Amino acid sequence: MSDFVYKDYLPANARVIVDYTRKEKVGFSYPLEWTYWKAVWKRGYLTVLSFWLAINIYWVFLFMPLLILGIIRYFVFLIFNPITKTIAEYTYTISFMTHGLPLILLMFYLLGIPALLTFWLSLDKERMSRWFPKLGYWSAKIIYGTKEKIFTKEDISEDKVIIPSFSNVFLDYKTTGDFNKFLQKIEILEIPFDYKTRRFWLPFLSKKEKNDYDFRAVFYFSQKPMEGSLDVEFI
Repeated sequence: MSDFVYKDYLPANARVIVDYTRKEKVGFSYPLEWTYWKAVWKRGYLTVLSFWLAINIYWVFLFMPLLILGIIRYFVFLIFNPITKTIAEYTYTISFMTHGLPLILLMFYLLGIPALLTFWLSLDKERMSRWFPKLGYWSAKIIYGTKEKIFTKEDISEDKVIIPSFSNVFLDYKTTGDFNKFLQKIEILEIPFDYKTRRFWLPFLSKKEKNDYDFRAVFYFSQKPMEGSLDVEFI
C-alpha cells in the first residue's frame, strides 16, 4: 500500500486488511463508527493542525515564550491597572494593539488557518481521502521520524511476522524472494482493550473508552519463506 493509495474517504485510525487472494484486495473498517463530520473535526482537523504546526515548528518555539509573556502582561495590566478611566481607556487601546491584536492574529495563524484548510478539504471526500494521509504522514515524519524493520526467515513464527505496536499513521513494505511469493494477507487491527479515562481536574468522573490509537500489523504467508526479506517502514 505504498504511494498513498487509499480507497476510503477518511482512512483515520482505520483497520486495514490487504488480502491478495481476493478480488477486492483492500478493505477498511473502524474501531469507532463516527459520522463523516465528526471524523473530519475530531480526526481531520487534528491531522491538519499537526502538519501546520510541524512545518511552523521553529516559529512556534520562537514565539511561544513571547506569546506567554504577552498574555501574562495583558491580563496583569487589566487586573491591576490603577490609573483613571480616561487614561485607562487610552492605555487599554494601546495595550490591545500591542498585545491583544498580535495575540489574536497569532492564534488565527496557528489554529484558524488549519480549521479553514480542514473545512475546504472536507467539502470534497475524494480530496479529503487523498490529502489526509499525506498530511498525517508528513506531520508524523517531521515530528517523530519513521521506524524501519527488515524481517528474514529467522523472524517467521507460525508462517507470520508481527509488528506488535505502532500508531497506524503510515506503513510501507517491500518483499523479495519467497516473502513476495508466499505473502497472502496483511492485517492492521487495533489492539483490543477497553479502558477508563479519568481527568485530573475531575477525579470522581470517569469515561469508558475503546482503544483506537494503538495498532498492530500481522503479515501472513502461505508457507514459511526461506529466502528474501520483508522490509517495513512505519509510524
